[in-house]
Amino acid sequence: MKTLILVYVHGFKGDRTTFRDFPSDVQERLQRVYPKTKIVSLIYPPYETKGELSAAVNSFISFLENKTIDEEILNGTASPLMSPTVGFILVAHSMGGLVIADAATQILARDKSITFPKVLGLLCFDSPFLGLHTSVFAQDVVERGSAKFKELKSLSAAVPIGTVASYLFAKNSQEPKKEAGTKDMQQKKASPNWGKIAGIAAAGIVTTAAAAAGTVWYLKSQNMDLNWAKDHLIFVGAIFQKPAVLKERLWNLYQSKDRVQMINYYTVIQPVQSETGSGSNSKFDTTEIVKGLGKIVGGDGDGIRTFCNVPKDVPYSGFFRPAANKKARGEIEAHISIFDSNKNTGYDSLVTENVEIVSGWMANWK
Repeated sequence: MKTLILVYVHGFKGDRTTFRDFPSDVQERLQRVYPKTKIVSLIYPPYETKGELSAAVNSFISFLENKTIDEEILNGTASPLMSPTVGFILVAHSMGGLVIADAATQILARDKSITFPKVLGLLCFDSPFLGLHTSVFAQDVVERGSAKFKELKSLSAAVPIGTVASYLFAKNSQEPKKEAGTKDMQQKKASPNWGKIAGIAAAGIVTTAAAAAGTVWYLKSQNMDLNWAKDHLIFVGAIFQKPAVLKERLWNLYQSKDRVQMINYYTVIQPVQSETGSGSNSKFDTTEIVKGLGKIVGGDGDGIRTFCNVPKDVPYSGFFRPAANKKARGEIEAHISIFDSNKNTGYDSLVTENVEIVSGWMANWK
């Protein structure tokens, strides 16, 4: 008998409760479809969402390897490498998507003829592979008014933004380090000229300084101590890389699509209406609610608002699927309630679709 294990990996600050009843709901339906296959739902133990992303990836790979060996022994498998009876569907929320994507990429890079552990597919939910949408940090401003924006600006002035931003936009520490130059060059590295990095960053924020300010503000709103947050910002900083670096992760998976497939569901919410408007004629006027943010909270095109950036160019766009939530007012609310059947209007559809997707991947399991 084959064993299919769905491993659920939480994102930044997540825990065992992140996925709520989603694992059991999916498992129950899958078991009815495949009565002769042992279906297991496994919540990956909470891990520290701090430090280098690579450390979390390596720990996760070790977890998969150990779990595979244990299960293959129980199944009495003669050749786990050539004829594995244990397969995995990796499921992740938010930053957890980057963990499982990098883990799968490393596993696939070992041997093109063998995938061990046997990963059949990746299901991601609101994973910011290409950074965060512009309105994520601004959504709270919209709901609370211009006073909150003034608070953000005061925070950005009071906190050493260069320190925070250096973690968000630093290059991967594993990259080869260049030899130190003159003292002037060292100072330049320590204090980047943020003015030269203006424009839409990979995170989707208007400028790097705004991104750093938004992050500080978010941490403050979550009652996080900035000293404690230092290592956590390194972890989150993985999504604040240059677009080319972020796309490379998806490109690697695209090249291996014949072996492992991936889908990333992104939450979609309705445009927020201005409090000053009334009836059907009310319109969402960002400049009226929060002067200074411009179109940052306006959404894309027809007003669609998402938590993560959604690519329009192929093949990257092929990984992304919308998951509408008509109840959520803001991006963060939709993001954290995607697995809450009481707060996500699209929850049942999400369960049904994922059962169908996993069934398709299992059908190709040889």
